[in-house]
Amino acid sequence: MNLFLQLIVNTYSRILKLYPRSFKDEFALEMQDVFGNSLMDTAKEGSLHLMIVCGREFMGMPFNILKEFWHEMQREKENVQVTQFVPIKQGSWGDAFWAGLPHLLIAVFIGITGGLANTKLAATSGIILAFLLIAGFLATIYYTWRSKWPAWSASWYGYVGLIVLLFAILPYQYWVGTADQIFRGIRFILLLLSLATLLYWLSRRNPIEGLLMAMPVIILYWFPVMEFIPNQIRFWLTFWLFLLSAVTAMTITRLNDIRKAVWLVLGASILSGLPIAYARTYWHNIPVGNFSPPTIGQLADHFTLPWLASGALVLGPILGWGLWNLGSKYGKAGRISAVIMIFGMILNLIGHLSYWWTFSNEAYLNALQISAIYRPNEASSLSMVYGGAAIILVGALALVIISWRENKILSVPLILAPLGLPLVAMFPTYFSYYIVPAGLPFEFARLGEFYKSLIFLIGAVWLVMSGWTITRLYNQPQQVETA
Repeated sequence: MNLFLQLIVNTYSRILKLYPRSFKDEFALEMQDVFGNSLMDTAKEGSLHLMIVCGREFMGMPFNILKEFWHEMQREKENVQVTQFVPIKQGSWGDAFWAGLPHLLIAVFIGITGGLANTKLAATSGIILAFLLIAGFLATIYYTWRSKWPAWSASWYGYVGLIVLLFAILPYQYWVGTADQIFRGIRFILLLLSLATLLYWLSRRNPIEGLLMAMPVIILYWFPVMEFIPNQIRFWLTFWLFLLSAVTAMTITRLNDIRKAVWLVLGASILSGLPIAYARTYWHNIPVGNFSPPTIGQLADHFTLPWLASGALVLGPILGWGLWNLGSKYGKAGRISAVIMIFGMILNLIGHLSYWWTFSNEAYLNALQISAIYRPNEASSLSMVYGGAAIILVGALALVIISWRENKILSVPLILAPLGLPLVAMFPTYFSYYIVPAGLPFEFARLGEFYKSLIFLIGAVWLVMSGWTITRLYNQPQQVETA
């Protein structure tokens, strides 16, 4: 084989690496040998025949690669449906350790830097530990990539994303004016889109991975609450927050049971959030004259909003994938019903975000010049909110009717859980801004403590009901498709 033919074969071999791993491992060597022999035979017939064979092979490869990836996704979905309800196999202690390690590392980092505070070693030790922490994260990501992304690696995704975001911010921290507004808006939107996509993808692969990845984000929800807590108290609360997260990640990885993991994550959020909310309410350092006397209502406010919003973030992707799994068991009609519900939830949430944008003064969103494509207003936003709710109802009722014989007990929560999710996810926004929530006749921010507490109670009931719904969706007997 001459040098030119060898170059073509090497190029073909490199393109074969783009196929899915399972296909590549089984057929790549055989395809390369067949292609090489075909080139040698065709080269004897002349350059024109050689060009025709190469053109046919190389032009067809993009379509074939996409087709194999589609088949791989279909096989993965079938495997999920077949193995979803087989007896649960516990994770190993090694997997549990690696899942909890990123939280433990940060807890150790906080403990050491806090213990050396106000000493000459504080700054130096902080820099060294931060460097080791980042190096450890990057090395672990490389290791998980080589190990084909085991489930425990999801614990590291959130922190790596925060590190990337931090370093992405540094070059632009001194920008001012419109440039700063545009950058902050792009960063905000990309972060939300990337987070939502990654959470849904991980929940699709394995709902335990979705929970592990969401835990760093849950932690972030509690940091604003600690803003006015004295440093010494905040140090111990932060240490406790990461230590409890490590124990929770290790436990759910070891159990490897989504039906228990949902309650463990929500319970851990309560155990970490209640002390923070209590300290923020009764032990804050806000100057005298700038705050009202602490009350139980303030405590409920500081605790419930982060807990509900982070809970909605955790349950949303897992609930969506659970609905798809349930619908898939009832054939084409079930899948269509599930897709309708998921689409309705997304449309409803977009409507809430658009409605908030309409009445808020968030300049960085307006600086994105998205108004050239979409100009938010009250009418269009409410249309999406009401339209999304109606679509959810249609899909939910259809799925309830289809699955009524086997899932009577699921009928009510199957409707209420998707309906309430977008609104609960927007609780922090509606309670922080003096905006009438989309579709409601009153402002959350101006309500008295009794009525706020009542809404918080309804939100807590919704969160518990949604968690129970997920445990039922992942505890269904195997069905045979009927359509």
